[in-house]
Amino acid sequence: MAMLRSLLLLFIVFSMGNAQVISAGKCPYGWTNFGVRCFKFFSQTVNWITAERNCQSVDGNLASVHNKIEHEFLLSLLPTSSTRVWIGHHDGNHEGQWLWTDGTPYDFAYFGPGQPDNLGGENCGELNFSANRWNDAACLTSLPYLCVQNL
Repeated sequence: MAMLRSLLLLFIVFSMGNAQVISAGKCPYGWTNFGVRCFKFFSQTVNWITAERNCQSVDGNLASVHNKIEHEFLLSLLPTSSTRVWIGHHDGNHEGQWLWTDGTPYDFAYFGPGQPDNLGGENCGELNFSANRWNDAACLTSLPYLCVQNL
């Protein structure tokens, strides 16, 4: 049994990869912890660049999403199932080459059917467009937004 516990502990340590664990690291008031990051929904509707700047003003970025579980968690932060929000992906530098504003790898995508379509020069990413999936939207559209902070 002790050997099994030791193996489990080693598995947990190695599965964390390069994640930094800060003891007593807690999310600021009003933010919700998920893994080693904190997330917050902001209901104010603004364009994408203003949303990113607002997130930066609270030491964060628009949220990046790296797997389906994290995607589902972010949906749970929204006030209704139809609330569309800005998240931090964009392809403004090169069409079709999506990046996260927080600099993390673009290792997961969950676009809706037929998306991204770059309709009229859409370069900014929104969550919960259709069937809880992502969309490329016009960056000047006003939407609420989700920010992320690292612990």
